[in-house]
Amino acid sequence: MTRRDLLLGAGAASLAPLLPALAADIKAPDWKIKARRNLRLGVFTHTYSRLPVADAARRIRADGFHSAVLEYEFADVHFDPLAPDWSAASKITAAFANAQVRIAALAAYYNVVDPDQARRQHGEQRMRSLLTNWKRLGSPIVCTETGTLNGASEWVESPDNYTDAAYAQCRDVFAALASHAHAAGATLAIEVYWRNVIDSAARAEKLFHDVASPALQLVMDPCNYYRNSDLPNMAPMLRDIFRRVGSHTVIAHAKDVKATPTGQDLPAAGFGVMDYPVFLGLLARLDKPLDLIIEHLELDDIPRARDYVLSQFDKIV
Repeated sequence: MTRRDLLLGAGAASLAPLLPALAADIKAPDWKIKARRNLRLGVFTHTYSRLPVADAARRIRADGFHSAVLEYEFADVHFDPLAPDWSAASKITAAFANAQVRIAALAAYYNVVDPDQARRQHGEQRMRSLLTNWKRLGSPIVCTETGTLNGASEWVESPDNYTDAAYAQCRDVFAALASHAHAAGATLAIEVYWRNVIDSAARAEKLFHDVASPALQLVMDPCNYYRNSDLPNMAPMLRDIFRRVGSHTVIAHAKDVKATPTGQDLPAAGFGVMDYPVFLGLLARLDKPLDLIIEHLELDDIPRARDYVLSQFDKIV
C-alpha cells in the first residue's frame, strides 16, 4: 500500500462518523417553491373575446395572468389562418405585447380523423397554416385534440376509436404534421382525451414512441383521462400519467373533473375532484418553466377559479 492510499484511507475513516449528519443537512427540493417559480398562470383568449383586443389583453394582465392561448377572435379584430390578414395578426400580437401578456400557444383544435373528409381537410389546412406562420402569431406551440371517428361531434367517442386501425390512422396524421412542424421550427402539442383516439397515457406513450419527433409534444390535461370508474384511483393514475408521458409536457391545463351519469363533467377548477396538490406537485417535478392555462371559464368566474388554483400551491405534496 502506498503512502497516498494510507492517507486516503485515513481521511475516509475520519469523515465516516460525519456522513449521516452531512446527509441530513442536504435538503430535499421544495416543490412548492419550484411550482411558484416555474408554473405561470395563463388563460384562453376566448373568455375575453367580447372585448376589443387591447382591452382584452389589458384585462387578462389585470386578472393576474402572464400568458394566454390565442384563439384569434375579438370584438374589433378577427384573424383567419386560412385567409391571413397580417395586419390583423399584428394588431393582436402588439396588443398582447403592450399588455405584457405572452402568447403561450396557438389554438388549432380540429378532428384529425374526422370521417367528414371536407371538414378534416379544412382543419388540417388551418393547422398547417398556423405551424408555418407561428412566428407572426407569437408562439411556436400549436395545440390540437387527437380526434374521434364519431362523425356527429369531435367531442364524442366512437367504439371504432379504440381499434388498431384508428390508432394507425391517427399516428400517420401526427407523423405528417410533426414533420411539417419540425421543418417550420414549431411544436405540435396534442391533448389526450378518453373520448378520442389517443384516449389514455398508454396510447399517448405509444404514439410518442412511434412518432419519435421532438416536434410532437403534449398538452398536459389530466382531467381528460378519467372515466367515472377511474376517479377513485385519482392520485395513482396521475402519477402513472406523468411517469408515462410527463416528460413530453410543453403546456398544461387547469380545470376539473367530476362524475355524471353520462360520463364526466369538465367544469372550471374547484368544481370537481381533481387532486390539485398531487397534480401541481407532479408539474413542479418536471422542473422547467410551463404555462398553466386555466380553462372552461366564464368571465365573472375568473377571480374565483384563479384564486382556487393559486391556493392549491400551498398544498403541494
